[in-house]
Amino acid sequence: MPDLRGSTTTLHWLDLETNKNVQLTRPIWGKHDSQFFWIDNTTILFLSNRASSDLTQIFQLTLPIDLLEETTSFLEPIQITNYSLNIDNLLVNRQASRLAFSCQVYPNLTIQETFAQQTTKKKSGRSVYQFDKLFIRHWDEYMTGPRHHPFLVLIERQSNGIFRFSSEPIDVLFNIDSDSPTRPFGDAKTQWSFSANGNSFAYTRQYDETSAVAWSTNLDIYTVDLNTPGQRSICITCDNLAADTDPSYSPIDNNVLIYRSQSKPGYEADQFKIKLYDGSNSKKTLLDDWDRSIQTVTWSVDGQSLFLELGEEARNVLYHLSNLFTNQPPTRLLSNGTSRDVNVHPMNSRMFVFTYQSFVEPTNIYLYLSNGSMQSLTDHNKALLAKVKMSPMAETFSFSGARGDKVWGWHMPPSSGTDKPAPLAFLIHGGPQNSWYDEWGYRWNFQTYASQGYAVIAINFHGSDSYGQNFTDSIIGQYGSLPFEDLQLGLTYALKKFPYIDPNRAVAMGAS
Repeated sequence: MPDLRGSTTTLHWLDLETNKNVQLTRPIWGKHDSQFFWIDNTTILFLSNRASSDLTQIFQLTLPIDLLEETTSFLEPIQITNYSLNIDNLLVNRQASRLAFSCQVYPNLTIQETFAQQTTKKKSGRSVYQFDKLFIRHWDEYMTGPRHHPFLVLIERQSNGIFRFSSEPIDVLFNIDSDSPTRPFGDAKTQWSFSANGNSFAYTRQYDETSAVAWSTNLDIYTVDLNTPGQRSICITCDNLAADTDPSYSPIDNNVLIYRSQSKPGYEADQFKIKLYDGSNSKKTLLDDWDRSIQTVTWSVDGQSLFLELGEEARNVLYHLSNLFTNQPPTRLLSNGTSRDVNVHPMNSRMFVFTYQSFVEPTNIYLYLSNGSMQSLTDHNKALLAKVKMSPMAETFSFSGARGDKVWGWHMPPSSGTDKPAPLAFLIHGGPQNSWYDEWGYRWNFQTYASQGYAVIAINFHGSDSYGQNFTDSIIGQYGSLPFEDLQLGLTYALKKFPYIDPNRAVAMGAS
């Protein structure tokens, strides 16, 4: 019997015109397909642990021309790599002539040498590790030596249509005790980028070589010219001691890339702004006067505009910056719920697919059309959700908080309604410079409490993000005072505004 705590992840194909969904890969418990890349209309490269070794490797899937009429239940992918270590990240350039992948290797060893050393250590039976610098542990992961290193390799399609490596992979960070993508949340999609012609590569890394990494937020962006064998990486952001991350080359100009940048060293909650780099060491800050912290930036296909994902009043919204080289303000496209993962249509820069979620809807995929309308592409869990009790709504409220400033909070009534007294779940977010967003929480889900008859109150106190950088910065040196005062004032206000809540049956809960 399979482990009920496990799962499987498969690839699906969806026709945007008919909304017909075809499951491409066979579901096998414990097997996960991820990080796929369209090479052309019928070829996909992706990562999966379907290998007989159970290690994650690169696979190829070839789609039949008549996929909608195809009667075969599932397509069988072809394994491209067979390394002795897991492949954790994958990025393919537009020409399908190069790809980048990462493995966790010892800084001065190859993939095979790392595997051999790990095998020797495992056979020795030793369970002691000597640390000589920080980090010893970052969150729930001990830093025992291996690092995420990017490997660059040439690829080619053979006569049988199957891709193969046509050069030896090059470890870009060989002999450097550092990660790229960075831990714990970095990934290739955001922290690696190939130039338009595929001959340059940009990546983010931090400085793990000394214990100073434990109290530094400094990240830098490096580029490497792939046309010149043995070319060293060049740092393009080393003049800034705060975080520079998420490089993304223009899809039409090999010399232009954008990235996100902070300006205050050591301050994780600093505002992220967009920088434009043109290859001549000059950098331009886009939307420099805007009081918003940019989370994700996506190029339009024509390279003329940007799609921005950012927090705004506890909602993750989407903006469109129509021209990079004028002072024209961006246009907000979506303002409710939480929208992420913009993927622009290859032939229409004003059409894109994205994920959407809210307090009352788990994550689904939507299509944003040129006329500004949204179209649902998936409706996952509809049958399951129909079987559970849920609150139909959540609303915002504001009150006069610490220092007399306006502070916002969320109220979700119990699924049973408000016609009789209800106990209160008073939720407190961590960070402290985070927020309770209008999203379907996969840790703290408001519906968990509302479905059991609780009212939910959640305060976005001073220091919470998405209300402007000044509000986020307001608790510097005041972590234990202003938020606590807001929680007290917010609870008092909510009990008066929502009189059905029983003040004698209230519980506070939260985590960091």
